Amino acid sequence: MELTFYTYRKADILEMMDIWNDILEDGMAFPGTELYDLERFEAMLGEQTAATCLAVDGRLAGYYILHPNNIGRCGHVANASYAMKKEFRGRGLGKHLVSRSLEEAGELGFRGMQFNAVVAGNTAALRIYRQAGFETVGMIPGGFRLKDGSYSDMYVLYRSLL
Repeated sequence: MELTFYTYRKADILEMMDIWNDILEDGMAFPGTELYDLERFEAMLGEQTAATCLAVDGRLAGYYILHPNNIGRCGHVANASYAMKKEFRGRGLGKHLVSRSLEEAGELGFRGMQFNAVVAGNTAALRIYRQAGFETVGMIPGGFRLKDGSYSDMYVLYRSLL
């Protein structure tokens, strides 16, 4: 299995959007509820500090977007979101996305990485993040509304990049 990281290309955008929208439709990880159309998705990608794809044997498997978590005096802390195509989930690839995003954030001068809303039920992501050295720095009870209308706790995680 050959893993390749690369900056997203225009040719990837439709497939990337489909992956993102699948996650939105699942309603278990991303906070958004409105699916993207091509124009909005391209604009969102254009606002990122980095958008890096992971190919497995030449096929797009997933990607991450990376940007400052906040503005101004808080802009030295990064935030990232990860999107994996369904057929590639459960193969241990998420840890590679997280690892590469941490490397890239450090290369870009960020001093830490923060995740603002990791859903308690997203156990695969939580396991990967904790194995990568993230610590839970907060919990918001019932902070995430699931697709079925029920509420789940969500966690704030942080890891220093120094």
